[in-house]
Amino acid sequence: MICVGHVITNPSSKTTITVLETDVETKGMGFYLEYHMPVGARPDVAEHLHMTWTETFEIISGECKYRLDGKKRNAKAGDVVVLPPAQKHIHPWNNGQTELVMRQRSQFEKPSPQAVQDTLGVFSTIADLGPNQLNANGQPKNTLLSFAILRTLGKHGGYDGRIPIRTQKILNATVGLLAELIGVRAVSKKYR
Repeated sequence: MICVGHVITNPSSKTTITVLETDVETKGMGFYLEYHMPVGARPDVAEHLHMTWTETFEIISGECKYRLDGKKRNAKAGDVVVLPPAQKHIHPWNNGQTELVMRQRSQFEKPSPQAVQDTLGVFSTIADLGPNQLNANGQPKNTLLSFAILRTLGKHGGYDGRIPIRTQKILNATVGLLAELIGVRAVSKKYR
């Protein structure tokens, strides 16, 4: 189980995420994270959407870009970026000359402690992979692990923004289920 103080470092981007609140502190209504993103770090998460979550990023220091509904936008220290439910987006990434520090609050429509633990568990599991196990975008090269991740996040209304949701639901019910049945887990045992 992931608790406050847990640190996640993406081996590809070298971004460090510290967990400030989990389902315990939010009563299952979301989570709160702090990011430290080095100069030149790209986004750790591809374009995606959450059907019922609002994600808010408070930019503490540095400059960033983010993407909302296909449009790139800029933000800087003091700005707040709101990514509403059901809209495709890419989290802010560093495009400045200094480290980007930001805080993310994910606010759920209704309590779901499992969604908190699964999401943070997926981030942590990916971070545990070696750089040679990740593609150029920092995502797993292992196709079955990718499908297991899509299935796990899909259970909580999270979808890849590049693939039609209907297609993802079919893949989650087939390939994602097969991956789980043969023992491929989106969340490593040490995070459950």
